[in-house]
Amino acid sequence: MAKEFIDDENGIHVWAETEDEVVENAREELDAAGVETDDSEIREQIAIIPSPRRIKSGTDGVFDERRRRGGERTTQDVVESGMDVGLGTGSTTAWAVAEIGRLLREGELEDVRGVATSLQSHELAKEAGIPLVNLDEVTELDVTIDGADQYSEEEPTVIKGGGGAHAREKIIDAMADRLVIATDEEKATDPLDYPVPVEVMPDAREVVAEDLRDVGGDPELRMAERKDGPLFTANGNLVIDCDFGGLDDTSGTARDIEQIPGVLEHGIFLDMVDDVYLGTSEDVDTVSF
Repeated sequence: MAKEFIDDENGIHVWAETEDEVVENAREELDAAGVETDDSEIREQIAIIPSPRRIKSGTDGVFDERRRRGGERTTQDVVESGMDVGLGTGSTTAWAVAEIGRLLREGELEDVRGVATSLQSHELAKEAGIPLVNLDEVTELDVTIDGADQYSEEEPTVIKGGGGAHAREKIIDAMADRLVIATDEEKATDPLDYPVPVEVMPDAREVVAEDLRDVGGDPELRMAERKDGPLFTANGNLVIDCDFGGLDDTSGTARDIEQIPGVLEHGIFLDMVDDVYLGTSEDVDTVSF
């Protein structure tokens, strides 16, 4: 997690990876604005936030006010003391994780435990001070807050897997009594048309790709961004992103993919969503199913 200092009255907003860096940067901004504040007062106003350097959407995505607003409001509305909570992955859910940590530190929440959907969300939760339990220590969750690459306002279905963690995400999302998607208004599409991530056994990638073409898809092996070769998931498998165009029959497409030998999991989260919290330019809207 990173650190943040905000002084709305003087229009100052600084963030950095460490508290000392934030104090130094805030000190410069405050001095330039002619504001007299000592370092201890600055430290009292520093908040823990998601680090833009650890999330693929970067600074623009993390500090998108719609995503921040959506993630924080989701936590405020759905997380209660005593809950076991699935912690999703992505820039909007990172704000939800940060908000759970803040509410725990300030005593507004108690006895909340988290189960992370990915190593990224595990590290964010740990730094935010959220007690964590392993997936194999629980059999059900009160709620999971997760993100989506694309969601529908017409059906309780999302497409996930842009981060390659959709197999674990689907398990944790399915364990929850309530699945809440925290996202922003730009990701709504009907019908869904985001390329469906399909996790496959490495040796089966060619035959799976051919079978995906047979059921109407246009498959493309996902390549790693910062190293040569394909992307490997945490499970040691490959990801094929398969473009089906608009999913006019979402359940049928999901069924076709599931029947292909060599497929471990796909990114259509069919009929799983209970609520969508979407940050807008001014507020947070909700869609319930």
